[in-house]
Amino acid sequence: MDGGTSRLQQVVGHWLPRIQVAGITATDAQRLIAAAGEWPNWCSAWSKEGERHLAMAEAALAAKRGITAGEAYVRAALFFHFAQFMFFDDLAAKDRAAARKVEAYRKAAPHLVPSAETVAVPHGGGALHAYLRRPAETPAPVVVIVPGSDSTKEEFAALEDHFLRRGLATFSVDGPGQGEGRSFGPLRPDWAPVLAAIESALAGRRGLDGRIGVMGMAFGGHLVLQGAYAMKRLGAAVCMNGFYDLGAFWAELPEVYRANMRYALGGADAAETGERARRFSLANTQPPACPVLALHGGLDKIFPLRDAERLKAWARGADFVVFPEGNHVCNNVAYIYRPLIADWLAEKLRGK
Repeated sequence: MDGGTSRLQQVVGHWLPRIQVAGITATDAQRLIAAAGEWPNWCSAWSKEGERHLAMAEAALAAKRGITAGEAYVRAALFFHFAQFMFFDDLAAKDRAAARKVEAYRKAAPHLVPSAETVAVPHGGGALHAYLRRPAETPAPVVVIVPGSDSTKEEFAALEDHFLRRGLATFSVDGPGQGEGRSFGPLRPDWAPVLAAIESALAGRRGLDGRIGVMGMAFGGHLVLQGAYAMKRLGAAVCMNGFYDLGAFWAELPEVYRANMRYALGGADAAETGERARRFSLANTQPPACPVLALHGGLDKIFPLRDAERLKAWARGADFVVFPEGNHVCNNVAYIYRPLIADWLAEKLRGK
């Protein structure tokens, strides 16, 4: 087995359920995996499919079929997203696919049901970029959704629907070091200013009633817990398969994820990247005063369960749910965890 094939199988082994849960069918995913054949061809094979769906979207829009166009634009964005996902061999190709993803989703936004409003969050002399979607009945509470280390806001249309169907608005945002937030540099361990800025940007916005929940996916789960104390109106927080202390298991991370960390955290070499990783700990961080739900997969091969279990004591008796059969981010049991999170947040934000 050559290195390219081995690398492709590692990525597929860890993240194929995530690709499918995001909205790409198993048939399409397997077809593109076969078309790539080996890892160096991954980005180009998935990008080519993204261009095909982008053309379908443009044709639908020209025919004044807005809903069909929106769906095709979202699919195009997802294919571009997974083209660049975990692809660090050719950063120029990764950047091109990421740019096409942003472009495709921005075109999708007004045609989604409900539509997505682009929002710029003033922060650090620049702006973070987000999408706000409102349910049919407003004003409504809002759920802030924070991506992980190589994820972005454009991945979450299917996830957002769980909240929207329960009468909650969604606010999917790229923080510093994530997606369009790469302009701010690498991921940073202090998220209090980020979440405070998001809260300020949401204040008084049309269709929202002032109640806020926040959830973070994987690395994003750690980030939201790290900074949630700074949100004055926060009603509930969810950590989906995050961690307590990255340095505690840094030496155990699989190589496929270490490549991600070198990209996301920066560092001139492996030693500096490791040093930066050790800054991501909740040990000296104030927990949020609101209710906390932490969920984790018992079969997670990236963020070990034993580290995540430390969240319960840290968050002063957080609701802690383990799915014994769950993989990283539990996307192999998404039909359980996504409704659970949506129901829990709806109940907490409405005081039930």
